[in-house]
Parts: sequence; C-alpha cells; structure tokens
Amino acid sequence: MAVKQLSSDDFKKLITQQKNVWIIDVRELYEFQQGYIKGAKLMPSTRFTEELEKSKIKKTDKLALYCQSGSRSHFLSEQLDQLGYKNVFNLEIGLVEWLEYGKKLVK
Repeated sequence: MAVKQLSSDDFKKLITQQKNVWIIDVRELYEFQQGYIKGAKLMPSTRFTEELEKSKIKKTDKLALYCQSGSRSHFLSEQLDQLGYKNVFNLEIGLVEWLEYGKKLVK
C-alpha cells in the first residue's frame, strides 16, 4: 500500500474531520517550539524509530506526518509503509504550503 501524499487542504480535512488520527511532527525540537499543527506529537526524524517504539501507535492507526518541506516526513512515511503501517499520510509540501495557504500553527 502506498503512502498518500496530501495537499495542505486535504491534510487539514483528514486531521479535523476524522477521528483517531496521530498527527506526527518529525522536525527537531527547536523547530517544533517555533510552531506546530494543533494536536501534533513531536517524533523527531533523528529519533523516530525509538519514539515509534515507545508510542502506542498500532499498524492500523491513521498516521499523518509532516515536517518543514515534506522531505523528512515523506522518507519516514515510506519507511512506515514498508514496516506494514496501513494508513500513512504525508503533508506533501510540509509547513511551507500549510503556512502559504494561511493555515495556523500553535506556538
């Protein structure tokens, strides 16, 4: 099953209209502290495997990943897909597009 690449509008619909979606920010702590999508859990790409193992995320859960430009989250989304996670979504152009289209971050 392939990772679904979402525009900022589709990503926002997913995280606001569906229940039980894990919103995962894979940026580093200093980036997260500058602002993040409401409800996001920080799981930095540099420690992603360890954070995933500590989490209660199941392979059937919906996972919505994002980063600044979409590249780190895309890479990790592909890894999750290969590990058997069934519902993986990536914010394709990351927070760059999210902010460009006027969507807000929590600070």
